[in-house]
Amino acid sequence: MMSARLEGRGVGKQFGGLRVLSHVDFAVESGEIVALIGPNGAGKTTLFNLVSGLERPGAGSIRLDGREITRLPAYRIARLGVGRTFQTPRPFLDLTAAENVGAAILFARRAVDSEPADEAPARGGATPQALLALLDLGPCAGTIARHLPLSRRKLLELAMALALGPRIVLLDEILAGLTPAEVTAATAILRRLRDERGIGLFWVEHVMSAVMETAGRVLVLHHGEVICEGPPAAVSRDPRVIEAYLGDPAADEAIAS
Repeated sequence: MMSARLEGRGVGKQFGGLRVLSHVDFAVESGEIVALIGPNGAGKTTLFNLVSGLERPGAGSIRLDGREITRLPAYRIARLGVGRTFQTPRPFLDLTAAENVGAAILFARRAVDSEPADEAPARGGATPQALLALLDLGPCAGTIARHLPLSRRKLLELAMALALGPRIVLLDEILAGLTPAEVTAATAILRRLRDERGIGLFWVEHVMSAVMETAGRVLVLHHGEVICEGPPAAVSRDPRVIEAYLGDPAADEAIAS
């Protein structure tokens, strides 16, 4: 049996005397959307930080296509094929959308050459314009990033992650702050990346209705431990998950819907 494209076994993290993650197992295959849910403080972003190399685990192993990446620096993990977005998008605010994506392409190629950043091709030959068009951002190519609304900045950061030619993309609350119409458009893009590009998406999200409609599998973290994993419909009925969300009426209502 082949190993998962991205997998973690027994992953743990402790800050001082506080245990944030304990014995966490996870796996994400190519062309799969796996949602990572849980109450605030459950350890979701910490797990993403460990996978992307921003922090190092205190225990356990993380592998990409069977290769150990547990203690590699963030830039090497990114170049090996793990993209990342953040809850608060972080593009270069004074560059255009195309220049932002071009900068990510040049990083992935490991060397800056004489080609303008907004014209350089990514792995597989994609240009910034093509990647922006893939995410319905084509008309924004010449717009300075600071002038883009939140929904467009989030998609721009995703385009920058895609410029790395990733096998897996970690999405940290890409729907936060979006309108219902923007949520619908964004989830359609996620399905497109799964179906047309075969990219595995590991997705932290609190918009539970979108998770239930879009994810193929859901992993639930609570107090740093996995309490449930499975198809969305099964997870939404699990008593442990319902109990973990008690006290959060919005999440409880979304799970029950």
